[in-house]
Amino acid sequence: MIKKILSITAIMLIVFTVTGQHLDVREEVYLQTNSAFMLTGETLYFSAFVRSADTGQPSPLSSILYVELIGADGKPVFQKKIHLTKGRGNGTFFLSSLVSSGRYQLLAYTRWMKNFQDYFQTPITVINPFEEYPQPVQNEELSVSFYPEGGVMVAGHENDLVMKIDQGNSAGIGGRVVSASGEKIADIPASQMGLSRFTIPVKEGESYQAILEDQAGNFLFFDLPKVTSDGATIQIRDAGHSYGITPIGPSSPGILTLSIHDGQNAVFQQTAETNARISLPKTKLVAGTYLVTLTSGTGDQLASRLLWHPGSLREQRSEGMAAYHTRSPVTIPLEFDHGADVSVSVRRMEMGHQPTSAIHQALFGRINKSWNLSVQETSDWKTMDNSLIASEWKGPKTEMPKTVKWLPELRGELIEGALNYEAPSEDKPPFVALSISGDDYQLQTAQVDEYGHFQLLINPAEGPREAYISVLGSTNEVSFQLEGPFLQAYPPFDYSLPYLDSSQVSALVERSVRNQIENAYYELKKDSIVPQTYWNPQFDYDISYILDDYNRFPELYEHFIEFIPEVMARKNKTRSKIKVLTKYVTPGSLDPLLLIDGVPTTAEEILDFSPYKIESIGIINNRVFVGPLVADGIVSFHTFERNLHGYKPGPNSLNIQYKGLDPVQEFSFPSYEDADQRLARIPDYRQQLFWNPSLTVGENGTKELEFYTGDTTGTFEVSIDGYDKNGSPISIRRYFKVQSTNPPASN
Repeated sequence: MIKKILSITAIMLIVFTVTGQHLDVREEVYLQTNSAFMLTGETLYFSAFVRSADTGQPSPLSSILYVELIGADGKPVFQKKIHLTKGRGNGTFFLSSLVSSGRYQLLAYTRWMKNFQDYFQTPITVINPFEEYPQPVQNEELSVSFYPEGGVMVAGHENDLVMKIDQGNSAGIGGRVVSASGEKIADIPASQMGLSRFTIPVKEGESYQAILEDQAGNFLFFDLPKVTSDGATIQIRDAGHSYGITPIGPSSPGILTLSIHDGQNAVFQQTAETNARISLPKTKLVAGTYLVTLTSGTGDQLASRLLWHPGSLREQRSEGMAAYHTRSPVTIPLEFDHGADVSVSVRRMEMGHQPTSAIHQALFGRINKSWNLSVQETSDWKTMDNSLIASEWKGPKTEMPKTVKWLPELRGELIEGALNYEAPSEDKPPFVALSISGDDYQLQTAQVDEYGHFQLLINPAEGPREAYISVLGSTNEVSFQLEGPFLQAYPPFDYSLPYLDSSQVSALVERSVRNQIENAYYELKKDSIVPQTYWNPQFDYDISYILDDYNRFPELYEHFIEFIPEVMARKNKTRSKIKVLTKYVTPGSLDPLLLIDGVPTTAEEILDFSPYKIESIGIINNRVFVGPLVADGIVSFHTFERNLHGYKPGPNSLNIQYKGLDPVQEFSFPSYEDADQRLARIPDYRQQLFWNPSLTVGENGTKELEFYTGDTTGTFEVSIDGYDKNGSPISIRRYFKVQSTNPPASN
């Protein structure tokens, strides 16, 4: 019997019934990575959270996440499929010495998100110490933009501005603001990730200029936006438990109305006066992005901007910094208001290390997607304030599509393609079958539509696997075109490398040496693979024959004649045939399904195959349903190695390399609790002291992190990102120092 009878047509009907009227159901992906600055020879860890954009809860729509690392040439360095369980998954990628130095882009998305061009994106800088570093030339023609809070610079008030460097080497660029007479008005802090915020008092009739200095000492001059004396804007200040919202601009006759919308409804509305501050309690808002508008009594909109409210998102930083000796235990207590699901990374801070929070960055990306912003995404969360997000608002998001191309992978992996096949007009549309061979082979079928398109639903497998796609019931040569599961084109991301000075290069050399020592002992410290079973044997055979239990014959068909009465097999010069004698009388007479190691075959092909390569034959002698395909019985041939053993499928089959799921790993780190002498003799120069991609905290909201330091000294950051049970994001940062057990004596 087939344990599971499932028609792809039925699945499509169910999905369209659910989503056809609710195409606004959106998913969001957040990735926490162990670092945004890597050396070749190190491993990039990532933990994935796939949530509902509306509720913040784990998304039930997708069971597979697609993750890519894209280089400046637009080609992927790696592409991975990550299995999702209740919206959670994780993976790794070892950066070999074949990866060149560069700024790469890490992308993550589900199949459903491709309908809306949604994805998670974060830059990853990789330095290859074994090749010459392509030091970027200082670009004197940087593209710099200045964005006033609320969109305009209004005279007579202090104005917050954000400087954004769109291209070139932006790290550390700062300067000052001067008036037309050359008087210094304010300092511009050094940029982080291309962004910097500053405040200036604005006078009527005055003009202002920014003087920037890059790392090479070059001075660059840029004009700030023009000052307006009759414009209006909205200023927002965080006042702890509330937001202070002040309409700024010229006096306006009549009543002003300040409104706050969540994209669908007004959540707050109050009459307002110019330059009079309104207090908005944060308890009136949930985490998300809001549109704030100021309208006159006649209904004319005077100003608008966005308000970003992070909800319970918080950045916890310890005031003091604990110190530990090398190879000593570290215990860090964690407390949450509610139960939580988080990922934890403990890593040494060095040059290029940004105290990042992927949750902060992902929320910023969520703002972009929700309100069609074009502000550069950044992992420096402190710049993600309400000054920046209001700077480039372009209006509500575009209209949702009325139809979708990609269905969500709710219960397995969907494979789509097209068949170039011309059948006689009286024939029914052909069936296609996808076979993933191996000990636990899988066979799934689908019917081709009138345009040659087909869609297959399969249970995903781990790792790369040999697979075949075949047309059933035909020996004619056909051609297939399969649709790749990953993105086919990528947006024009920023791939510029950072500028490295001599001290930074020296620090990277030391880090590379420690890393090479660590890799020399990889076999003693490597993580283990946790075997996963994504499907059980597909068929329960009514009877099986192991050929070595019987006399073997030169021809395969002779075995059926001699000791397999459930199957009738004939072979002659003009025709070969295999028929299953079913247990029950069924209407009509259908052909059986013939398989060899899970790959469909024909009677002519299999009866010409050597019986000495066949280990066993499984038989189902009843009518069976495999997806939309109906057959009178199954005869399944198994070779000794389960690898076709030299069998070559006919011209109606195409060999493909199936890219399976990334294997699930169990992460382990050295423990010196028992003073293991073997470990005592092994150097421990880990950059990554601890990694747990999925740490669950119960209702009591408490948990303790426990791990050991190594031989590497310096400052380490504990990064904890995730969500509480209510779907509110959590972000915690803790720091500690590791010092030598036997510090050198002072002079």
